[in-house]
Amino acid sequence: MDLSLLLAIALLVTLIFWLKRRQPRRPSRGYRTTAPATAPTRPVRSRTERELLRLVGGNRAVAERLVEQVQLRNPNHSEQWCWEKAIYDIQRDRHSS
Repeated sequence: MDLSLLLAIALLVTLIFWLKRRQPRRPSRGYRTTAPATAPTRPVRSRTERELLRLVGGNRAVAERLVEQVQLRNPNHSEQWCWEKAIYDIQRDRHSS
């Protein structure tokens, strides 16, 4: 075999492995991950929930997704704190523009 062909194959294999390592790992469809250990969850105050829903135009899916992102970044805080942080982030972002 030609040396340039071997080098091309080696380069291609290396590139494939490098690209696979850069992709984020996702759990398989049948595998369900558990949430990280957090502070005991208490119900979120209805006033806080209403405020976040008002800020996102009543879209509960958006509100819950924002809270979930806050929880992922701050796993040791309560759910109430995460809802309040999501409200704070929206208000901060709106005032900065």
